[in-house]
Amino acid sequence: MTENGIRDDLLPEASRELDAVALVAEEAAERILTAVEKIDELRAGMPENVSEAVGEAIIEIFEACGFQDLTGQRVGRIHQTLNGVADRVEAVMTHTGHAPSSEAKRNRDKHPENVEKSASEPFSEEGLLNGPQLPSDAKTQEEIDALMDQLSK
Repeated sequence: MTENGIRDDLLPEASRELDAVALVAEEAAERILTAVEKIDELRAGMPENVSEAVGEAIIEIFEACGFQDLTGQRVGRIHQTLNGVADRVEAVMTHTGHAPSSEAKRNRDKHPENVEKSASEPFSEEGLLNGPQLPSDAKTQEEIDALMDQLSK
């Protein structure tokens, strides 16, 4: 962790994870809604009583898909909370004489998107046990093919 550990290391990682959660929820909602629209189109060929029952189920599905909007709102609130925590920790660090250098702070303020994990962190199997990776960290199909070609030689 850098001297700005919370804001430069932990906060961006937590933000990326939260953004990934919101993205997965949004993609799932889109897939569900697309499938439900297809089902709704098929209702025309159904007997009336079946069509009505399917229509009621479709309405329930549409209502349940409100989770996606709520997920986005909650992720936004968590981002605000994390920023507030980082501000308070920085205030405590400043008060105790452990504030980040002004140069590091300027870098953080100018380029918050350029925060990456340290290359010096050793690869470990434990890192593989932390759940799914972020889409930005995923290998492309070309990278995987190259690796498989390399391993098969």
